[in-house]
Amino acid sequence: MAKTFDDLSARWGATGRYWRRQAILWGGVLLVLLIAFLMMWNSFFVYVPPAHHLVIIAKEGEPLPSGEVLAEAGQKGILREVKGEGWHFVLPIFYETSVEPNTDIPAGKLGIVTARGGKRLLAGRILADEGEQGIQRKLLLPGSYRLNRKGYDVELVNATTITLGHVGVLRRLLGRDGKTRFAESPEEKGILRQILQPGLYYIHTKEYKVIEEEVGISQTSFHHDADPAKSTAITFTSKGGFQISLDCTIEWEILPKDMPSLIAEYGTWKNVERNVIDVQAHAIGRDKGVDYGVQNFLEGSKREEFQNDFRDELIKVCQAKDVTIRSAFIRNIVIPETYLKPIRDKQIAAETEITNKAKEATAQSEAEVEREEKMIAQRSAEVAAETARMVAGTEREVENIATRTQAEIEKLKAEYGAKIAGLEAQRTQVLGEASAEASKLKQTAENELYKLKMEVFQNQGDAFLKASLAESLNPNMVLRLFHSGPGTFWTNLDSKGMNFMLPIGGSEPAKNPPPAAKPGLR
Repeated sequence: MAKTFDDLSARWGATGRYWRRQAILWGGVLLVLLIAFLMMWNSFFVYVPPAHHLVIIAKEGEPLPSGEVLAEAGQKGILREVKGEGWHFVLPIFYETSVEPNTDIPAGKLGIVTARGGKRLLAGRILADEGEQGIQRKLLLPGSYRLNRKGYDVELVNATTITLGHVGVLRRLLGRDGKTRFAESPEEKGILRQILQPGLYYIHTKEYKVIEEEVGISQTSFHHDADPAKSTAITFTSKGGFQISLDCTIEWEILPKDMPSLIAEYGTWKNVERNVIDVQAHAIGRDKGVDYGVQNFLEGSKREEFQNDFRDELIKVCQAKDVTIRSAFIRNIVIPETYLKPIRDKQIAAETEITNKAKEATAQSEAEVEREEKMIAQRSAEVAAETARMVAGTEREVENIATRTQAEIEKLKAEYGAKIAGLEAQRTQVLGEASAEASKLKQTAENELYKLKMEVFQNQGDAFLKASLAESLNPNMVLRLFHSGPGTFWTNLDSKGMNFMLPIGGSEPAKNPPPAAKPGLR
């Protein structure tokens, strides 16, 4: 039994060792396979992170054509096509790889691309098209590009900005010389007729030059100075041979549409001022000034005439040169001292003579004034004495008039007092007569009234007295008779057609008075 157990134990131990050896063996095999798989994966697959691209180099293939730098499929060298982000399968035996960053063009910039390889340009050409060697005509605008930097170079330049108040004039740098000062076709170099308004432009700086010039009204002034080195005045010789200098201010403008032609003709805005405004102002001053004498520049009407001639001629000449004149104002005209001195001396002498005459007249006037002042004082004394005499006489006259007036007033009072007393007597007499007549009329009217009343009562005195008594009674008094019961005097009144039950306040007489009522007054 023990031997059997030992045999089983030995058999099971041998079996366990066998499986352990098998597990270790297969684990090692799997590990080797995993390592081999990872090695193979990393050898055949390449990962490209974001914002990058994969450049592939072919180890085998046909040789590159002459002048080419990048290879096409089937050629040996750096392949032109690049791969984007992610995993890519590449045979390491035939290809090599390189992960490169993308080409980023920031805002406000542009990229000028130069191809290292390609077809060579013909003589006279500067910019290359797709597949040609050299500076590419196509620009890279702001953005991110998968550009194979093994075959291309990129130069970052600023975009063209035209600020407010300015315009841009384009000059094409490439091409053949044109027949005119403008580039009339894309193959000619020179100034373009179009202009760039304020804004941002992506312009190929190898093909075009942008000339930015200010537009608007400009001012050019000419100033006279005693120092000839500092003087910028317009000078000319007048009729008679005198040198005249003008202080002048000219306001002028280049319209945007005229800027290309002026840039083509003169180059810059400053050259326009120097070659048009300055030159024409001096030339017109000489041409027009010779028609005027020095005396004309001293007279207002002639000065204005010269001003108008100068301005009109300057407007016409500059308009032909595409320059707009807004105003041309002559501030001052400087006349030579050799001409002004005799005139000034003559004028001074004349003014001196006038002054001396004025002084003499003033002295005479002062003497006359003094004499007149004395006469005025004398006359004032006479007037004062005469005034005092007249005042005294007037006062006496006033007193006499006052005395005479008071006597007349007293006399008038007496006369009017007598008249008033007579009128009062007449009034008293009239009032007495009127009062007597009124009493008489009143008594007569009363007698007539009594007579009429007696006739109404048929001359019965008792009836008249009763009526008079009734008129003198209080109108608010009410007389009532009350029935006191049957069998009395009052019960028989009704059978005689008499009813003493008088209504109160206009009401109907009571038909059935209370049985206990008694007659009475209220």
